[in-house]
Amino acid sequence: MVSKPNDYFTAFKASITRISHRNGVVVGAGFLVSPQCVITCAHVVTEALGIPQNTTQAPTSSINLDFPLIAAGQKIQAQVVFWQPVNPSEVGEDIAVLKLEHEPPDTVQPVRLVTAEDWWEHPLRVFGFPSGHNDGVWATGVLRGEQGNGWVQMEAVNVPGYQVEPGFSGAPVWDEKLAGVVGMAVAAERQRENVKAAFMIPTKVLCQAWSELGQYVIDSEQTSSTEFRSTVSSFRQAKIESLQQTLSDWIADYQGLHNQLNNSLSKLERDRLTRQLTTLEEEINQVETELKSLMG
Repeated sequence: MVSKPNDYFTAFKASITRISHRNGVVVGAGFLVSPQCVITCAHVVTEALGIPQNTTQAPTSSINLDFPLIAAGQKIQAQVVFWQPVNPSEVGEDIAVLKLEHEPPDTVQPVRLVTAEDWWEHPLRVFGFPSGHNDGVWATGVLRGEQGNGWVQMEAVNVPGYQVEPGFSGAPVWDEKLAGVVGMAVAAERQRENVKAAFMIPTKVLCQAWSELGQYVIDSEQTSSTEFRSTVSSFRQAKIESLQQTLSDWIADYQGLHNQLNNSLSKLERDRLTRQLTTLEEEINQVETELKSLMG
């Protein structure tokens, strides 16, 4: 059975994590990409641990997080298993992967990760934790193009409404058109006050940085084609089964009429049965031809 976009979005909401400092202050987001691993920004981890943002060695202290839209308040600790610190000169910077120290709640699910070559004007949704909103808020906007460092520009186009700002870092970016997560929010425009822009690290760059992620990623164009073929295949099989049942019924009717013809003494009745057999034979031939075409 082909999954529905609503199912993907349910998994998306279930994957979102809220990352906190040990004093309880929320510092950013993350999202579950496998049964045990969460991706977030490296700078979210450094803020959660109160260490310098440019720390080059992977931190060893535990990070506190929970899943606010599914199991708010059920704290889980996680350890850094991949570390790509903030480094503006390097593509694929500011990425951290956390491994949960315990099983997540039963209702938590990994996201549907997708890649794409063109995002322009794709509508997006992001759930983050800006200052004063520890329970989280939704922001919407559209995706633009790619920058030289591999990041992708996002823009808020609705006024009023929240925009991606500090506190959204590490959040998964949901692409409405592709029905999947296409990247991770990493930064917001701060230098230009009237510009409602922000940036994400696209899924393909996350994969380049952490190779293990590749096994969980779906190519959006390939997926659409595969799902289409699957749907067509299911329809063809249903059609074949329906025609086979019709053919079986008509053959039984043909045999019954033929038996009546052999036992009939009336010329009028024999002529009527002969006409019915001729018509039924033509219909059986048509069904057999269609079945042969469908079954290749």
